[in-house]
Amino acid sequence: MNTEKIKTLDQILDSIEIIENARSINDLSQEDRLRLEKASLQLRNLVTTIIREKTKKLIEILNRDTNKMKSLIEKMQISNKKLAGVAKSLEKVTNIIESLVNITSQALLSGLV
Repeated sequence: MNTEKIKTLDQILDSIEIIENARSINDLSQEDRLRLEKASLQLRNLVTTIIREKTKKLIEILNRDTNKMKSLIEKMQISNKKLAGVAKSLEKVTNIIESLVNITSQALLSGLV
């Protein structure tokens, strides 16, 4: 996640904390409490949007890089039997990354991320 988005998320989370603290003020009107609740909800929605955007981008990057790794593994397996162990190790890591991509994609589709 780039620095701008991290800073933005930090600021949003700080604002949510301020709102939650303000909601505990005893003499707030019902209307003011509702406004604070709506503001908190809106900020949490923004956090979710930022995270989802980054998750989609992460999935794209991991898919692209995993495909490049698979191509490299195939070339290693074909070109030199001495690299078979290295290729096997890379294949395991690539499979793990693919599993991560699949899990993350499913979580994104299910609305869990």
